Amino acid sequence: MMIRSKAPLRLGLAGGGSDVSPYSDLYGGNVLNATINLAAYCTIEPLHRPVIQVFAADAGIRTELPMGTGPVNTGALLIDGVYNRVIRDFGPVPAPGFAITTYNDAPVGSGLGTSSTMVVCILKCFAEWMGIPLGDYELARLAYEIERKDLLLSGPEASKTSMPLLSAVLILWNSFPVTW
Repeated sequence: MMIRSKAPLRLGLAGGGSDVSPYSDLYGGNVLNATINLAAYCTIEPLHRPVIQVFAADAGIRTELPMGTGPVNTGALLIDGVYNRVIRDFGPVPAPGFAITTYNDAPVGSGLGTSSTMVVCILKCFAEWMGIPLGDYELARLAYEIERKDLLLSGPEASKTSMPLLSAVLILWNSFPVTW
């Protein structure tokens, strides 16, 4: 059985600077985002061997580690962050090992929300595989916490809501800061 997820990348159409701290912390922000026909992808394949195989195509990382019970450090930051949070909050994965593959249609740093979208993609794969009942808002909150709090990655406030909710067009008026 393979578990796959795909999430669209976003294009900021208006208000892009108003959702970046410290401006958004002081004045709020108004942004208009739309998803585009580029996406982030994740595939998890359970394995019968006690290993974690990682292939993060966009990061150029291919590695294999012995499966353990604790946090991992494969060098693939987003995969590590999601996996470590999932096993901390929800327990071990339901197989002796697994292979995970991720890639983006756009390069990291393109301004299209690649990291936020990838966190959502990876998290959705693990949630489906492990039977974790995450609705859209729970997925959005957890993805935000992993990216911003666990991994300490910075980015626009719109990533808190627009990417994880995967809307075709999302208009956020005076909705910042979002507090979780």
